[in-house]
Amino acid sequence: MTNKKALDIVRKNCFPRPLRTKEELDELFTETGIARDEQTDFRDILLDILKDESSKTILVHGHRGCGKSTEINKLVAGFDPRWLVIRVQSMELLPVAGNEAADVLLAASISLINTAKHEGLSLGDAYLKGVFDYFAETTRTETTDRAANNEIGGGFDAAGGLLGQLIGIKAKLESSLKFGSRSEESTIVHIHRSKGQLAAAFRALCLAMEEAWKEKNGDDPHARVILIVEELDKLGLADAHQIFVREPQLLGAVPIRTIFTIPVFTFHSPDARSILSNFDHDLALPMIKTRERDGTSCEKGKQVLRTLIRKRACAGVLPDDAMECLIERTGGVLRDVFQATQIALTFRDVKSSGVIGSTEINLALERMVTDIGLQISYPLDEGKSPEPLQRKLADIARKQDSGIAQRAQPDKDLQILLMSGALIEHNGIGWLGVHPLARDCLKSLELL
Repeated sequence: MTNKKALDIVRKNCFPRPLRTKEELDELFTETGIARDEQTDFRDILLDILKDESSKTILVHGHRGCGKSTEINKLVAGFDPRWLVIRVQSMELLPVAGNEAADVLLAASISLINTAKHEGLSLGDAYLKGVFDYFAETTRTETTDRAANNEIGGGFDAAGGLLGQLIGIKAKLESSLKFGSRSEESTIVHIHRSKGQLAAAFRALCLAMEEAWKEKNGDDPHARVILIVEELDKLGLADAHQIFVREPQLLGAVPIRTIFTIPVFTFHSPDARSILSNFDHDLALPMIKTRERDGTSCEKGKQVLRTLIRKRACAGVLPDDAMECLIERTGGVLRDVFQATQIALTFRDVKSSGVIGSTEINLALERMVTDIGLQISYPLDEGKSPEPLQRKLADIARKQDSGIAQRAQPDKDLQILLMSGALIEHNGIGWLGVHPLARDCLKSLELL
């Protein structure tokens, strides 16, 4: 194999995104459960919850890039074919900021309508009338966004009954949401003003989907619809607070089995108890540990990471010493493992030699130290110096070095540090550790 071809394989396999297709899962998936939590298995618990007739809404939380979507995709790949899975890729529909729970319901409505059309489901007009009346009323006012106007109106099918008309309306809703229109005349503003009606319309749409799917499966009692709302873990602090702290009842009232992937820092809010009271279950995906709580090396976690990395990059491209450096300095954060590899692949020496050595890995990681340092900051609208955050992080690092673990607790500064990736929550036993690259940043600031 040529050097270029070997590097191309690593570039393809070491991508900082979830494994999605059957081919990717079969080739690259690595069992990591034993390194996350020795006592419980994430996928087994999630499957048990989904089988429970009384359970509807599930919050899945963990650090961004820790593997939540990949684990869910692995579970879905083995689902009973009588289970219809509807996915909502939130970040493809929601604007960058300013999101509310109504936006999430609207994005989910779009996915439900698309799935009904794709599966050829016959949604009863008795269910759809209230849904159609609500969306028809809220879309009477045209958005003032010119780009959105250009996309409005496609897909209308008058011959398709209320579902066909909903598909036409859906095009306008999607455009309004996609372009983030928030003017006083916009469709989105009208939807936000009538959240109760939106929740009722969404509930009717969900029940219509489940009824139609069961009918398509000969009224099999085991036929069910499962909604997976992904990427909400990418929300910022303000949006997450708005959706899960101020408006949790809107998402918590979804009447079909629904998984929401949400930010880990959400549970460090003083309002965490009110969040949980609105949902049936919460389930954490713990991080892969490279260090134990007392600071000693976690060989079990490192071995799992070695197996995972070797499935994606052969020793001829990434020698063992470079791999060990990558594992040690990324602290088991998979997203960072892949990002460092991608950065190293851009270096001239790597392109010419076909080898990612420890020198190149360290150079890539040094660039990431700068990035993580910039993330240790308060939201821009607060205009505060990041020094209090840096000092708090340094204090946690010193306690960790002394064998004193910082426990999870409701604290806004901890929320910001968790969101930045500088602080890692090991969910299985609830302790916080400082990311190795964040430690390097603190050393450069002479805080450690």
